Amino acid sequence: MMSNEHELEVYVNRLFANHRKTRETLELKQEILSNLEAKVADEMAHGMDRQAAIRLAIDGIEGIDDLLDDNPRMYVTRYRYELLQSALIYILLAWILTLPARIMPSGVMINSLLLCLAALAGIMFLVVSSHLKRDDTQTAVVHSAGRSHWPKTAWAIWGIFMIVVSAYTFILQFGSDIWFGRPLKVDGPYSLYVIAMQLALPLTSVIVPMLVHRASRLTDKHEVKEA
Repeated sequence: MMSNEHELEVYVNRLFANHRKTRETLELKQEILSNLEAKVADEMAHGMDRQAAIRLAIDGIEGIDDLLDDNPRMYVTRYRYELLQSALIYILLAWILTLPARIMPSGVMINSLLLCLAALAGIMFLVVSSHLKRDDTQTAVVHSAGRSHWPKTAWAIWGIFMIVVSAYTFILQFGSDIWFGRPLKVDGPYSLYVIAMQLALPLTSVIVPMLVHRASRLTDKHEVKEA
């Protein structure tokens, strides 16, 4: 346990690390810190050493989740409209970029799948767009526990996925050469193109972390602000 004079402040900061910085949160944070400092001072006045008093005060904190209404409200139709718009743009770009890969069976499959996803996203976008024209003030509660970590988690998972796919492609293509100590070589432009496509096609999955990141940003953008 830390022994510097700011130990209680550091503890309280960690306690609130995953909560939004609203006025209610900041007020509760200051109140808890003041109460902890008062308890430590009281125990020290009765002869307890500082570290023991700090441990006793901290052990008395069971959690703050029940003390906070940390789930914001947002304009849900506006949110869905912009998120679907972004999804449609990302998918269409991926579809265009994978058109050259249609000379390969896997390229045909992925390109066709992206076209179907684009059509689905387009239909959903049109439906939400019609709702937006009728009423753009509809709100809903957002369950925000851990929301700030979603983009980092999505990017981390995608990064691991790409590393695994790249390693698998490399081993599949050059594994025997490495095993038998032969120089690495590519048999002509077409083989190079196939290898490039084997790496490029999985890159289209970048749509997923991009949408997670976009969703997090839009949640903040369309939050119903306090008057």
